[in-house]
Amino acid sequence: MSLRSFLLASFMSLLSTTCLGENRIANIHEGTNIAVALSPNGDTLVIDLIGQLWQFPLSGGAANPFTPSTTIARNPRFSPDGAFLVYQSEATSQWDLWLLDVEKGIQHQLTNTPHNEVEPDFSTNGSSVVFSSNLAGSYDIWEINIESGNLTQLTSSSGKASFPSVSERGEIAYVNERNGRWSLELLRAGISTELFSKCYPLQAPSWRPGGGVIIFNERPSPSQSNLMMILLDTEPLTKTLTSGEDVFGFRSAWISPGEFVYTADGGVWRRHLASTTRRAIQFFAGVTVTRPSYPRRTVDFDQLGSGAMAAEPYVIQVGRLFDGIGNQYRRHMDVHVDGQRITAVVARGLEPLPNRVIDARDSTLIPGLIDLHTHATNLPDERLGRVWLSYGVTTVREVATNPSQWEASRNRKATWLANPRAGPRLLLTAPAVNQADTPMRELGSEFAVFQISRGQPEQFTPRFINNVRELGVPIFGQALFPAARFGIDGLEHIGSMAKRPYSLERSELHRSYQDIFSILVETRTVVIPALVAFGGFQSLVKNDPTWARDSAYIRLFSPTERAQWEGLVDSREQLSNLQRIVAQLVQAGGRVAAGSDSPTSPYGLGLHAELALLSEAGIPNDQVLRLVTSGAALALGIERDLGTIEPGKLADFVVLSGNPLARIQDSLRIEAVVKDGLWTARDELLAKP
Repeated sequence: MSLRSFLLASFMSLLSTTCLGENRIANIHEGTNIAVALSPNGDTLVIDLIGQLWQFPLSGGAANPFTPSTTIARNPRFSPDGAFLVYQSEATSQWDLWLLDVEKGIQHQLTNTPHNEVEPDFSTNGSSVVFSSNLAGSYDIWEINIESGNLTQLTSSSGKASFPSVSERGEIAYVNERNGRWSLELLRAGISTELFSKCYPLQAPSWRPGGGVIIFNERPSPSQSNLMMILLDTEPLTKTLTSGEDVFGFRSAWISPGEFVYTADGGVWRRHLASTTRRAIQFFAGVTVTRPSYPRRTVDFDQLGSGAMAAEPYVIQVGRLFDGIGNQYRRHMDVHVDGQRITAVVARGLEPLPNRVIDARDSTLIPGLIDLHTHATNLPDERLGRVWLSYGVTTVREVATNPSQWEASRNRKATWLANPRAGPRLLLTAPAVNQADTPMRELGSEFAVFQISRGQPEQFTPRFINNVRELGVPIFGQALFPAARFGIDGLEHIGSMAKRPYSLERSELHRSYQDIFSILVETRTVVIPALVAFGGFQSLVKNDPTWARDSAYIRLFSPTERAQWEGLVDSREQLSNLQRIVAQLVQAGGRVAAGSDSPTSPYGLGLHAELALLSEAGIPNDQVLRLVTSGAALALGIERDLGTIEPGKLADFVVLSGNPLARIQDSLRIEAVVKDGLWTARDELLAKP
């Protein structure tokens, strides 16, 4: 059986027993932050697409998988004879080095330590592999003998040594970073010499055949990533080879002394040293993914909210109704409420009025807001509850990160269940656990969402997802791959937890390409970008100081608390790139929902800041409102009860004096909040107890 056939059979077998759902093919023709290697005979390219190694001809064409889909494989390099590939793999919680017999398809683990071994390259004769590792504490250059497994430390410095590249003469070029200063260094006969240095990142040197010339990557600013060339035959001389490209921070591969292959802008490219143009090497890969399909566990919100409800039926007469379904207001509507539930949504006067009528004819009514990503806090529960409700947030998904937070979260949830006016509806995310030794069913009865931790061993991912599926509970992840291959429901952020420069979701210029969008669209994975956590709130305050003068923000938080949020770094460049990614995803048909990542951003206000940033990204305001209402409810599997204003749904509303479809910041002009049918004026929530 060929390697391709073996891998395909193994993957399909895994899919047949893992993650109930629909298998689909994502057709990939671009890669995000990919590395490339070229076989010594010059006919085969290998790239690390979506965490797998794939091969295709130098002339371009169909790509075939080289490694399994259950682990992450990066940074491939061919041996001098082309018989082996070495690469780094994240099968566990750290990076290890692996060898792949190209002809036989047999994999062999080369290193297995509690440390990271990354960025491998073969020695000149192929008997050993050099790499970067923190085996001795700081990152240095090491060598491992393939036959004996003996390790040798080649450098010892106070910096961070990375990306060793071996010349035909046995010289090793590498990058060293010390206190914000990067240098390209040459290791020859055990002595290191500095060749070039800058106060910004340098990466991934690659020797030209015959030596004398090194190509490397530089990032002089957050918006620039260039290929550079340094000539060593005389006094070192540098030359910029590219401009205006999103050059990925990995080694180039040489076709000949005058032509090389590199990766940038989602593609693989050929370029001559003396040329200012590039030529694309086109590839395409059919990637099998799973779209989740499983019976969702239902939540009995009537029972959960029975501690308090409206004493008598009432109707809200509203001038503008945004129901979370359509893209326009419904004018002059009556919304009837009995207990916790909506009983009717009709044009004014079509149904008899009860004794209690609330006049909101000059106001806008929208569904209660759902914050899909928050964390526990040191704020007293009483104040935290008022904060969220005062900002119209009636449902919160809280992500606990340690056992001490879980108990506090449980107590907070119980308190707010007993009194809907005390705080929002709290949905807890189960602690990220190892499914091999955790009673999943016991956890599933208590938690609304499960999460895959970034530190969880990657090989556990399929089984973990399968176990959660059996509970009927959504599962979110902090990294897209390999989890998306097996059908997770949601993704937290976009590559923020990945180990740089190895992100599979974003390049170092914070750009994503067609592979990411295709996977997300085909799997229907919900992305919670939390733009506000990447300097978003600070950016809004800087451009419009009224954000920092919001009345609830001033009354409910201390000057010290406000100063902490407003003093965080405003990363406008990164934020703009992330906004572009989100807009591209929405345009491609992907799913997005809103989360504040509080306390990274202010509780309550941070969610409204997120809406403003999504609107600023170019998403229409009606769609932005659905991301925080009906879309959020759908992501959590609670759309039967929440997210829209319809008969039978829970009576969760926000009453506004403004018009958020015209100006999204009008979502802050809150007059009252209704949760579980209980009307509370905002002034009551802002008043100190």
